[in-house]
Amino acid sequence: MGQWRNEPMHPEHVDLCQRVFNAACLARSIDTESDARDPVAAFVLTLYRHGVWEEHELLTRVLRGLDEDS
Repeated sequence: MGQWRNEPMHPEHVDLCQRVFNAACLARSIDTESDARDPVAAFVLTLYRHGVWEEHELLTRVLRGLDEDS
């Protein structure tokens, strides 16, 4: 992974992270009202800030990470 990027996120970056977050929650059947969504969001943003900017790669890494935590 790359170095941490502490730059403002543009709307298209937020949209990308939101799509990955939604897809990850759907893929792992995480309820929309569940507190389990918070770590997923944090994980998506952490990976993004470390340079994983391609949507498919970001989703793959998030899902892999969620599986490891199970």
